[in-house]
Amino acid sequence: MSRIDIAYGAEHRIKQACQTVYKHFLAGRHVLVYCTDPKRLEAFNKMLWSVEATAFVPHPYLGEGGDMARIHLCHTLSTDSLSQWEGGQKPWLLNLDINCPPFFEQFDRVLEIISTHPEDRRLARERVAVYKQGAHQIVYHDLTPKA
Repeated sequence: MSRIDIAYGAEHRIKQACQTVYKHFLAGRHVLVYCTDPKRLEAFNKMLWSVEATAFVPHPYLGEGGDMARIHLCHTLSTDSLSQWEGGQKPWLLNLDINCPPFFEQFDRVLEIISTHPEDRRLARERVAVYKQGAHQIVYHDLTPKA
């Protein structure tokens, strides 16, 4: 059973995803960022380079070297997506796709970020329904700015 962390109320999904990945990078965690939409993944890629003025967060595409990197990007997932981490720290999965990632059950933690945009919220409700069907542990995090 996976733990699904749902962070909702973000003003900008990609920007929040970059901040989240940067926080986990600084904590020494491994994160696999998944999205089948090349434009969205490339937007994340570019924005991560500017998440912090002095930060350097190596984040190659999965399978393209960067064995020492803790952050990897990928367009596809398979049952052997975790094989390169055998014996090491298993990565968390950050989903930037509009659907649930295939084989997400093989990850201990799945991170979902939901913006305030109506279509993003609608698609997220569909993903959450899938996670709930699998009886996964779901933890909600409210990112709504507090006044």
